[in-house]
Amino acid sequence: MFDRTDPRSAPTAAASRLPEAERAVLRLLEEDWRQMCSGREIPVHAQLDPHALHNALPHAFLLQRTAPGAVRIRVAGQRLHDLLRVDPRGMSFGTFFTAAARDVAMNIVESAFDAPAIVGLPLTASRGLGRQPMKAELLLLPMRDAQGQTTRMMGALVAAGPLGNRSYRFDIAEDATLRFDDLNLPFDDRRSHRARPVPGQRPVLRLVVDNT
Repeated sequence: MFDRTDPRSAPTAAASRLPEAERAVLRLLEEDWRQMCSGREIPVHAQLDPHALHNALPHAFLLQRTAPGAVRIRVAGQRLHDLLRVDPRGMSFGTFFTAAARDVAMNIVESAFDAPAIVGLPLTASRGLGRQPMKAELLLLPMRDAQGQTTRMMGALVAAGPLGNRSYRFDIAEDATLRFDDLNLPFDDRRSHRARPVPGQRPVLRLVVDNT
Protein backbone atom coordinates (compact mmCIF):
# COMPACT_ATOMS: atom_id res chain seq x y z
CA MET A 1 0.00 0.00 0.00
CA PHE A 2 1.04 3.67 0.28
CA ASP A 3 3.11 5.25 3.01
CA ARG A 4 0.79 7.94 4.39
CA THR A 5 3.36 9.22 6.90
CA ASP A 6 5.24 11.18 4.23
CA PRO A 7 2.68 13.29 2.30
CA ARG A 8 5.08 15.33 0.17
CA SER A 9 3.69 17.80 -2.34
CA ALA A 10 5.20 18.17 -5.77
CA PRO A 11 4.62 20.43 -8.78
CA THR A 12 1.52 19.95 -10.89
CA ALA A 13 1.83 16.99 -13.23
CA ALA A 14 3.86 17.49 -16.37
CA ALA A 15 2.12 17.68 -19.73
CA SER A 16 0.58 14.41 -20.78
CA ARG A 17 2.61 12.06 -22.91
CA LEU A 18 -0.44 11.44 -25.09
CA PRO A 19 -1.90 13.27 -28.10
CA GLU A 20 -4.80 15.64 -27.56
CA ALA A 21 -7.46 13.16 -28.72
CA GLU A 22 -6.46 10.65 -26.04
CA ARG A 23 -6.16 13.34 -23.35
CA ALA A 24 -9.67 14.50 -24.24
CA VAL A 25 -11.06 11.01 -23.51
CA LEU A 26 -9.64 11.10 -19.98
CA ARG A 27 -10.89 14.65 -19.39
CA LEU A 28 -14.39 13.71 -20.54
CA LEU A 29 -14.55 10.76 -18.17
CA GLU A 30 -13.34 12.74 -15.17
CA GLU A 31 -15.65 15.66 -15.94
CA ASP A 32 -18.63 13.29 -16.03
CA TRP A 33 -17.55 11.76 -12.71
CA ARG A 34 -17.19 15.20 -11.10
CA GLN A 35 -20.64 16.21 -12.31
CA MET A 36 -22.08 13.17 -10.59
CA CYS A 37 -20.38 13.94 -7.27
CA SER A 38 -20.60 17.77 -7.40
CA GLY A 39 -17.57 17.97 -5.07
CA ARG A 40 -19.55 16.65 -2.10
CA GLU A 41 -19.45 12.87 -2.11
CA ILE A 42 -18.18 9.97 -4.16
CA PRO A 43 -20.92 9.00 -6.63
CA VAL A 44 -22.85 5.74 -6.50
CA HIS A 45 -22.16 3.50 -9.49
CA ALA A 46 -25.90 3.31 -10.22
CA GLN A 47 -25.71 6.99 -11.22
CA LEU A 48 -23.45 6.14 -14.15
CA ASP A 49 -25.06 6.80 -17.53
CA PRO A 50 -23.00 5.13 -20.30
CA HIS A 51 -24.66 7.31 -22.94
CA ALA A 52 -23.18 10.42 -21.29
CA LEU A 53 -19.63 9.18 -21.86
CA HIS A 54 -19.80 9.48 -25.67
CA ASN A 55 -16.24 9.21 -27.04
CA ALA A 56 -14.89 7.84 -23.76
CA LEU A 57 -17.11 4.76 -23.79
CA PRO A 58 -14.91 2.50 -26.02
CA HIS A 59 -11.98 3.11 -23.64
CA ALA A 60 -13.92 2.87 -20.38
CA PHE A 61 -14.25 0.09 -17.83
CA LEU A 62 -15.85 -0.58 -14.46
CA LEU A 63 -13.99 -2.40 -11.70
CA GLN A 64 -15.46 -4.16 -8.67
CA ARG A 65 -13.52 -4.98 -5.52
CA THR A 66 -15.03 -8.16 -4.10
CA ALA A 67 -12.42 -8.62 -1.34
CA PRO A 68 -8.98 -7.22 -0.45
CA GLY A 69 -6.70 -8.19 -3.33
CA ALA A 70 -9.61 -9.23 -5.56
CA VAL A 71 -10.50 -6.56 -8.15
CA ARG A 72 -12.46 -7.67 -11.21
CA ILE A 73 -13.29 -5.99 -14.53
CA ARG A 74 -17.09 -5.93 -14.78
CA VAL A 75 -17.58 -3.77 -17.90
CA ALA A 76 -15.08 -3.03 -20.68
CA GLY A 77 -15.31 -0.95 -23.86
CA GLN A 78 -14.48 -2.20 -27.34
CA ARG A 79 -11.09 -0.48 -27.49
CA LEU A 80 -9.99 -2.54 -24.47
CA HIS A 81 -11.07 -5.74 -26.20
CA ASP A 82 -8.96 -4.65 -29.19
CA LEU A 83 -5.92 -3.92 -27.01
CA LEU A 84 -6.03 -7.17 -25.07
CA ARG A 85 -7.40 -9.36 -27.89
CA VAL A 86 -9.68 -10.96 -25.30
CA ASP A 87 -12.92 -10.04 -23.54
CA PRO A 88 -11.64 -8.90 -20.11
CA ARG A 89 -15.01 -8.93 -18.35
CA GLY A 90 -14.78 -11.03 -15.20
CA MET A 91 -10.99 -11.03 -15.26
CA SER A 92 -8.66 -9.49 -12.71
CA PHE A 93 -7.58 -5.86 -13.00
CA GLY A 94 -4.08 -7.30 -13.36
CA THR A 95 -5.05 -8.56 -16.82
CA PHE A 96 -4.11 -5.15 -18.20
CA PHE A 97 -0.48 -5.55 -17.10
CA THR A 98 2.64 -7.57 -17.77
CA ALA A 99 3.81 -10.02 -15.12
CA ALA A 100 6.56 -7.58 -14.12
CA ALA A 101 4.11 -4.70 -13.48
CA ARG A 102 1.15 -6.61 -12.07
CA ASP A 103 2.03 -6.51 -8.36
CA VAL A 104 2.73 -2.78 -8.42
CA ALA A 105 -0.51 -2.10 -10.33
CA MET A 106 -2.56 -4.14 -7.86
CA ASN A 107 -0.86 -2.30 -4.99
CA ILE A 108 -1.92 1.02 -6.52
CA VAL A 109 -5.55 0.06 -7.16
CA GLU A 110 -5.90 -1.39 -3.66
CA SER A 111 -4.59 1.88 -2.20
CA ALA A 112 -7.01 3.84 -4.40
CA PHE A 113 -9.94 1.85 -2.99
CA ASP A 114 -8.71 2.23 0.59
CA ALA A 115 -8.06 6.01 0.43
CA PRO A 116 -10.27 6.48 -1.69
CA ALA A 117 -8.37 8.33 -4.40
CA ILE A 118 -8.26 9.30 -8.05
CA VAL A 119 -5.35 7.64 -9.86
CA GLY A 120 -3.69 8.55 -13.14
CA LEU A 121 -1.04 6.06 -14.24
CA PRO A 122 1.21 6.47 -17.32
CA LEU A 123 1.93 3.17 -19.07
CA THR A 124 3.95 1.69 -21.90
CA ALA A 125 3.58 -1.47 -23.97
CA SER A 126 6.09 -3.17 -26.23
CA ARG A 127 5.36 -2.97 -29.96
CA GLY A 128 7.99 -5.53 -30.91
CA LEU A 129 11.64 -5.62 -31.86
CA GLY A 130 13.02 -2.32 -33.14
CA ARG A 131 9.84 -0.29 -32.56
CA GLN A 132 9.17 2.45 -30.03
CA PRO A 133 6.91 1.36 -27.14
CA MET A 134 3.26 2.32 -27.21
CA LYS A 135 2.38 5.12 -24.77
CA ALA A 136 -0.80 4.82 -22.76
CA GLU A 137 -2.48 6.17 -19.64
CA LEU A 138 -4.92 4.72 -17.15
CA LEU A 139 -7.42 6.71 -15.07
CA LEU A 140 -9.26 5.39 -12.01
CA LEU A 141 -12.24 7.19 -10.42
CA PRO A 142 -13.79 5.73 -7.24
CA MET A 143 -17.49 4.98 -6.90
CA ARG A 144 -19.69 3.64 -4.12
CA ASP A 145 -22.01 0.64 -4.15
CA ALA A 146 -25.64 0.61 -2.96
CA GLN A 147 -24.45 0.19 0.64
CA GLY A 148 -22.26 3.31 0.41
CA GLN A 149 -18.96 1.42 0.35
CA THR A 150 -16.23 2.31 -2.16
CA THR A 151 -16.12 -1.02 -4.00
CA ARG A 152 -16.25 0.24 -7.61
CA MET A 153 -13.89 2.14 -9.88
CA MET A 154 -14.92 3.81 -13.10
CA GLY A 155 -11.92 4.17 -15.38
CA ALA A 156 -10.40 4.34 -18.81
CA LEU A 157 -7.26 3.12 -20.53
CA VAL A 158 -6.23 5.12 -23.60
CA ALA A 159 -3.33 4.23 -25.90
CA ALA A 160 -1.71 6.39 -28.58
CA GLY A 161 -1.45 5.24 -32.16
CA PRO A 162 -2.70 2.28 -34.21
CA LEU A 163 -2.91 -1.05 -32.44
CA GLY A 164 -1.86 -3.48 -35.11
CA ASN A 165 -2.80 -7.15 -35.13
CA ARG A 166 -1.49 -8.19 -31.72
CA SER A 167 -2.37 -8.19 -28.03
CA TYR A 168 -0.85 -5.74 -25.55
CA ARG A 169 -0.07 -5.88 -21.85
CA PHE A 170 1.22 -2.78 -20.10
CA ASP A 171 4.19 -1.82 -17.96
CA ILE A 172 4.30 1.23 -15.71
CA ALA A 173 6.44 3.86 -17.43
CA GLU A 174 9.82 3.97 -15.72
CA ASP A 175 9.90 7.78 -15.79
CA ALA A 176 6.22 7.94 -14.82
CA THR A 177 4.49 10.50 -12.67
CA LEU A 178 1.69 8.79 -10.77
CA ARG A 179 -1.27 10.98 -9.89
CA PHE A 180 -2.77 9.88 -6.56
CA ASP A 181 -5.37 12.35 -5.28
CA ASP A 182 -6.89 11.57 -1.89
CA LEU A 183 -10.59 12.44 -1.85
CA ASN A 184 -10.92 14.00 1.58
CA LEU A 185 -14.27 15.74 1.32
CA PRO A 186 -14.69 18.35 0.03
CA PHE A 187 -12.43 17.42 -2.85
CA ASP A 188 -10.34 20.60 -2.80
CA ASP A 189 -8.12 18.99 -0.11
CA ARG A 190 -5.65 16.94 -2.17
CA ARG A 191 -2.57 15.10 -0.92
CA SER A 192 0.07 12.94 -2.56
CA HIS A 193 1.77 9.83 -1.23
CA ARG A 194 4.79 7.82 -2.19
CA ALA A 195 4.24 4.29 -3.38
CA ARG A 196 5.69 1.73 -1.01
CA PRO A 197 8.08 -0.44 -3.05
CA VAL A 198 7.00 -3.99 -3.73
CA PRO A 199 9.56 -6.43 -2.30
CA GLY A 200 12.11 -7.44 -4.92
CA GLN A 201 11.25 -4.60 -7.27
CA ARG A 202 12.92 -1.23 -7.69
CA PRO A 203 10.69 1.85 -7.29
CA VAL A 204 9.51 3.18 -10.65
CA LEU A 205 7.10 5.96 -9.68
CA ARG A 206 7.11 9.59 -8.64
CA LEU A 207 3.91 10.97 -7.13
CA VAL A 208 2.44 14.41 -7.67
CA VAL A 209 -0.67 16.33 -6.76
CA ASP A 210 -2.85 17.42 -9.68
CA ASN A 211 -4.84 20.43 -8.53
CA THR A 212 -6.14 21.43 -11.93
